[in-house]
Amino acid sequence: MELGTFGAILKYAMEIEQEVNKFYESAASVAKDQELVDKFKELHKRGEKRLKTLERVRRENVTEMILEPIVGLDSDDYKIETEISETGLIDTALSIEKTLHGFYSEAAIKIEFLIEAMYAFELLAEANERAVGILS
Repeated sequence: MELGTFGAILKYAMEIEQEVNKFYESAASVAKDQELVDKFKELHKRGEKRLKTLERVRRENVTEMILEPIVGLDSDDYKIETEISETGLIDTALSIEKTLHGFYSEAAIKIEFLIEAMYAFELLAEANERAVGILS
């Protein structure tokens, strides 16, 4: 689906963050390795903060949500898999983090006309990049 407005991008970001947050909560409950459980719990906690960040961005930029058309950002390019399986938890988490990094990086470029929102998306992308390092 084409994410043709800032509002559509924010809505998609919030939906995907909720899905990822549920994944990390579930992954923490099924992981056998305590170190991995701790990582997933930390990523779940991070997810709650990310949702609050996105809510703040939406609240502060509500009037700009429909003004500027955005071209070339499609949610189908950033689909994530959040199925829980004991053997593939790390691989799934790495895939999620890499996909989110790509989404937020590209979205930040597309919304550069909203400086504060762009900066928030850049910070979210950087956090995904750090998470890849933690999970690797």
